[in-house]
Amino acid sequence: MMEGPKDSRSGALAFGGAALIVFGLWLFVQASGLIDQKLLDTINRSAGALVLVGLGVLVILLSRRGVLTGPKPGARLYRSRSDRVFSGVLGGLGAYLGVDAVLLRVAVVLLTVVGNVGLVVIYIVMWVIVPEEPSMAYSGQSIPPAPPIPGA
Repeated sequence: MMEGPKDSRSGALAFGGAALIVFGLWLFVQASGLIDQKLLDTINRSAGALVLVGLGVLVILLSRRGVLTGPKPGARLYRSRSDRVFSGVLGGLGAYLGVDAVLLRVAVVLLTVVGNVGLVVIYIVMWVIVPEEPSMAYSGQSIPPAPPIPGA
């Protein structure tokens, strides 16, 4: 079976799918009573810290593989017009940091689910403060003329 070109977001989507599977299995284990409730409570209290450690390991691995490039010199942070789910904050942040925005979205959802509601407040503040990226018509860049039509 021949595969087409690999989408650059497939790795992030696979990570998101794996996170959903782990979260679903965790909910199953809690509901089924397979593990002692005291142990479950201890793990639940430390879930936020474990997610942060996991994200830290992921950042280190991605940066060593060259996936995370960081901001380019002279780059400005804008909300994305094209890569957006709500307001373009994470799409713009991903473009600024050189990170796939899907990874950022998965990280924000995971951290919010485990109890870091402060991220929602930060997102809303960035939505208000960070300007939307300029469109081509208003960015001061000239739009190149259309190529001539042969035979016209």
